[in-house]
Amino acid sequence: MFREKIKLFAGYLLISVLMLTYFNCGDKGVATPPPTGVKIMVKSSIDTSLVNGANVVLYNANSGEALMRAESGSDGIAEFTNLTEGSYYARIAAQGYKELPIGNVSPIPFQILKYEVSQQTFYMDTLQGTFGTIDGYVDPAQAGFLVVASSAVNGDLHSYSGPDGYFAIFNVPFNTYSVYAVKSGFNATDTALVNLTSGAPDANLQLAMSQTSGSTLTGMVTFLAVENGTVDVSLLDKNALSVVSGLTTTINTDRNYTLNNIPNGEYTAWASYKNDGYVMDPDWIFKNPGALDVSIYSQSTLQLDFSVTGAISIVSPTNPDDEIIPALADSNDPLFVWNPYPQAKEYIIEVKDMNGNIVWGGFDENGIIRHAQIPRTYSSIRFNFDGSAAAELQSGQVYQWKIYADDDILPNVQTLLSSSEDLKGLFITP
Repeated sequence: MFREKIKLFAGYLLISVLMLTYFNCGDKGVATPPPTGVKIMVKSSIDTSLVNGANVVLYNANSGEALMRAESGSDGIAEFTNLTEGSYYARIAAQGYKELPIGNVSPIPFQILKYEVSQQTFYMDTLQGTFGTIDGYVDPAQAGFLVVASSAVNGDLHSYSGPDGYFAIFNVPFNTYSVYAVKSGFNATDTALVNLTSGAPDANLQLAMSQTSGSTLTGMVTFLAVENGTVDVSLLDKNALSVVSGLTTTINTDRNYTLNNIPNGEYTAWASYKNDGYVMDPDWIFKNPGALDVSIYSQSTLQLDFSVTGAISIVSPTNPDDEIIPALADSNDPLFVWNPYPQAKEYIIEVKDMNGNIVWGGFDENGIIRHAQIPRTYSSIRFNFDGSAAAELQSGQVYQWKIYADDDILPNVQTLLSSSEDLKGLFITP
């Protein structure tokens, strides 16, 4: 009898636990799914110490559009949650450190998987010198406002606002700057003018914005020497060369596109960020300087047509078209393989580390190729074949390589025909 009571009690207990579990899972008895997100850890490259207060902006790698902003805490981590599965990249700035990546170097993308919180670690180099800061709030308080500090002497610096409207631009050289914000559907009420000096190194601003229906840009994309497809089209702020939030679309079946709610400003149009087999036609850009520029100062409808061409197809090592997962390289001196590109007279290769630093090849600040010539008859080359690399590749690290086709064989003269895609060529060393 005692054993029967024990069994009966155990049965009641099991049923109670199951019912409690069921009702705790929600009205429909479905458990809350795990979060999807990423933790960006920021460290110093000097001593691997954690960097507190870094400004981390997360982007959609397929459109170049800024999505969210977060600040690293005392643990060096800036966390982004409630994301969807997809391809992303980050740009990072912190006072006293060089930004990641430096200048207009394209960041290396990474993949975020559904129901996982991944972690990416970035290392920042110390910046020598004394600089100021520009921070503040955008009104209305929204994420995704591109904030640009423009100077005729020091160039243009930029950042994005977070969900509370806060923005921060670090390491600003002492000078006078005009500061403005831009986002789809909003016009700047005014442009702030700030003068940073050693005696007044910091500026705190309130940037007021007003809603606007804005202007419209339409056009057609022509596919040169390649079958028609579907590509994305974006507008970049001309000063910051960064995509303006909300100003991204895709072409329709007739190869036409429409971008609405464009605020007043100066822009540059661009197409095909994502892996779709196409790149902007570099020869068309070369022969039509300024043709991608768009100026809007009153509500209007403008038209801009441009061209794309087939990308250089890289074979290995590379991530698949639909994933941002690095492929395993054959060695720490990998063999880079691509398919020959028609009309190419030479090739230029570029290898970057996870922080966006160019390790080998590419172009210097004057547009000069930084490795020995790669003839058109080649469709593969071993890393650092000419001994010009800035550093050796490190085991277990993620890198990205890119290949360009040049239509001019003369030294120090480039007429680029095409390139591989921005989201391909990811690999990890063994």
